[in-house]
Amino acid sequence: MAESIPKLVITAPNGEKMNFDCQSSPILIGRATTSGIVISDERASRSHAQVEHIDGKYYVSDLNSRNGTLHNGVDLGRSGRVELNDGDEIRIGAYLITFTEPVKQVQVDYDDKPITGTVMLQNAADLLKPLSLRASGDDVSKLSSAGMPAVRLDGKNAVPEALATELETLNKRSRILGFFYDLNKLLAREYDVEKIYSTVADQIFKATNAGRVMFAKLDEDDLPAIEWGRYRDDGAKMAYAGIPVSRTVIRKVIREQVSLLCVDAMSDASLKNQATFRLGSIRSLMCVPMLGQEQSVLGAIYVDRTEVFGFSDDDVNFLTVVASNVALTLENILAHEKLLHDAEARAAYRRFLPQHVVDQIMADPDSLQLGGINQVVTIMFADIRGFTTLSERKKPQEIVELLNTYFERAAQAIFNHQGSLDKFIGDGIMALFGAPKPSERDPINAVQAAIALQDVVHSVNEDLKSQGIDPISVGIGINTGEVTAGYIGSKLRTDYTVIGDNVNLAARLESNAKPGQILLGENTYRAIQSLLEKDEARLPEEKEFAILPMGDLKVKGKLEAVQVYQVVWNVTDDSQTQIEALKESGTAAIVYTATGSLAGSPPSGETVSQTQIKWEKIRREPRRGLAVKVLVTGVDLNGESFEDEVVTEDVSKSGACLCLKRSMPIPSTISIRAASGKWRSEAVIRSIARAHRGYLTGVEFPGGGPDWDAS
Repeated sequence: MAESIPKLVITAPNGEKMNFDCQSSPILIGRATTSGIVISDERASRSHAQVEHIDGKYYVSDLNSRNGTLHNGVDLGRSGRVELNDGDEIRIGAYLITFTEPVKQVQVDYDDKPITGTVMLQNAADLLKPLSLRASGDDVSKLSSAGMPAVRLDGKNAVPEALATELETLNKRSRILGFFYDLNKLLAREYDVEKIYSTVADQIFKATNAGRVMFAKLDEDDLPAIEWGRYRDDGAKMAYAGIPVSRTVIRKVIREQVSLLCVDAMSDASLKNQATFRLGSIRSLMCVPMLGQEQSVLGAIYVDRTEVFGFSDDDVNFLTVVASNVALTLENILAHEKLLHDAEARAAYRRFLPQHVVDQIMADPDSLQLGGINQVVTIMFADIRGFTTLSERKKPQEIVELLNTYFERAAQAIFNHQGSLDKFIGDGIMALFGAPKPSERDPINAVQAAIALQDVVHSVNEDLKSQGIDPISVGIGINTGEVTAGYIGSKLRTDYTVIGDNVNLAARLESNAKPGQILLGENTYRAIQSLLEKDEARLPEEKEFAILPMGDLKVKGKLEAVQVYQVVWNVTDDSQTQIEALKESGTAAIVYTATGSLAGSPPSGETVSQTQIKWEKIRREPRRGLAVKVLVTGVDLNGESFEDEVVTEDVSKSGACLCLKRSMPIPSTISIRAASGKWRSEAVIRSIARAHRGYLTGVEFPGGGPDWDAS
C-alpha cells in the first residue's frame, strides 16, 4: 500500500475548505504569497507559523508572529512549538487549520505473476449502459447459486423455479436501487476521499460477501498500488494476514478497462500457483475499474473472498456501477479543489501581475518553469524619500498602515499600465514592463505608471495631512534594455524576476532621483523617441509628459558616466522655461501631448496635433554652421575645473552648439570667450548629447549672443 500522507484541512472564514497534503517540510503558513499556505487575513504575519516533519512526527511552530497562533484554543506563545495529533486545530486569525492523519487500514504485499484460464471479463463501459441496451428480458443474468430446486415454497404455495428466481432477482435489484440512492446522497455532500472510500466499503460489505475491499491506483512507475483498504471484521483481518494482492489483476483491469470476476481461482492451474491464491486460499475475487467521464480511469476497486462462488455476476455488475459513482465523485472533488486552487492562485498572482499575465499563466501553468530567457524589458524602481527619518518619528503601526496604503494604490497604478509588480523592497517597489509579455509600448507604459505613482503619492499625502502625518515623496528610476527574465529559485520557492546590468542601472537612477523626480536611462529615451517618430496614436487615458536631457551622471558600478533624462509631467514655470530654452537652442525634446500645453506655443505654420503623439524639434531662429574657435571655462560633472579650446558646431543669435570633451551638469553656467580675445560671455548649458567626438553641448546666452561674424 502506498504510504499515506497527513493533511491540513484549511477552513476559510466563508466556510470553504481546501486540503493541503503534508508532502514537504517545513510548510510555511502566513500572509506572504510565497507561503505554502497563504492566509488572507490582516491578523496573520507574512511568515506566521510552520508545520514541520521531524523524526516521523509533525509539529506546529509559531514564527514569532504578531498576533500569535492558537493550538486547540491555547496560544503557542511567541516561537512556541507543539506536536500535532490527528484532529488537532490550528487557528490563525479567522482561518482554522485541522491536522488529519490517515488511518492505516490494510497492509498488503503484491503478487505479479500472470493470470490465465477461467476468469470472466466484461467491458466495464458496456456494463454501465442501461439494461435495455445490453440485454433482453430473457437474458437477465441468473444468480450464481448452485443446486437451486425446481420448485420453491412461498409460504403455503409452491412457486415455479423460474418465477422464484425472477422475484429474488427483482427483490435484490430493488435493494440495490435503494442502496445507490443512499450512496449518492452521501457522496454528493462529501469531499474527503478517505471518508468516501470508507462509506463505499461499508456498503460493499453489506451488499456482498467480500472479506476485504481495497482501492487501487497506478503509481508514478505505472505499477498498481493500494491507496486505501479495509477488512470486513477482526476475524477477516486475521485470516488475511500475509496474503498478497494480485497486482497483475489490478493492472489488467485498469489498462483494459474491464470488470473481472473469478469464482473459483483454485480450479485454474495457473491461478492457484500464484501466491495471492495459494497462500491464503483466495477462491474468488472481483476487480472493477473506476471509470469517470470520457472513459478516464481513476483507479480500481479490488474485492476478494476465501470461499468458492463468493461472488456472482450480479455482484460484479453492482460493483462496476459503484466504482463508476465513486469515480464521478472523485472527479467532482478534483474539479472542486482545482477551482479553489485556481481562485487562490489568481488572487495571489493578481497581487503582483496584471490581469492579462494572470490569464496567461493560468491557461499555461507549464510556463512556470525554472530558468530564464534574454529579452528587452523596461524596469522601474520607486523609493520613498526620507523613510528612515520618518520611521524614527512614527510608531510601527503607523508606518505599516502608511506603507500598506501606499503599496495598495501603487500596485494598482502599475497594473493599470500593463506592468508587473516584481517585488516590494522595504519601502521601495520594483516593477517590470514587458515581462513576461513584451510590448513595443513598454517604455511609455513605464513612464505613464511612474506619473501615476506620483499622483498616488499626492493622494496619499492628502490622507496623511488629515491624520497629522508628514507627507512623503518618491524618487523613480526607469531603464530599458536586455535582461535575463524567468523563474528563479528552487522547486519549493520560485520568484519571477529579471537580472542583469540594465536592472542595476535602473536602481542607480532611482537612488539619484530627487524627491518627486522621474529619471530615465538613455535606452528608454531612445525607445520612446523611436516609437513617437512613428507617429503612433496616443491613448486617450494617458497623461501628457515631456522628456528633457539632464546630462551625464556618474553612477556606482559604471566606469563611464551615463546619459540621464528627466520626465516632466506637471508643468511649472521652471519646466516650461526649460522646454522653451531647449527649443530655442535647437535641442530635441520629447513631448507626449494631446493639447500642446507641454509644447508651448508652436511657431507660425506649425500645429501640435490634438490626437497624435509628437516628437518636437522646434527652432525659433535660424542656425548657421559657423566654426568659431572659443575657450570654454567651467566645472565638469565630476566637480573638476577645466579650460578647453573648442570650435563651435553651429551658432545662433542667442546660443551655440559646442563639442566638449567632457560632460556638464544641466543646467550649469560656463564662461566662453573668443580665442581672438574680442569678446567674453557667460552661457547656460541647456542640453547635452553624446557624439563620437565628445559631447554636443547646447548653450544659451541669457543676455544675448556675441557678434559671431566679428570673431
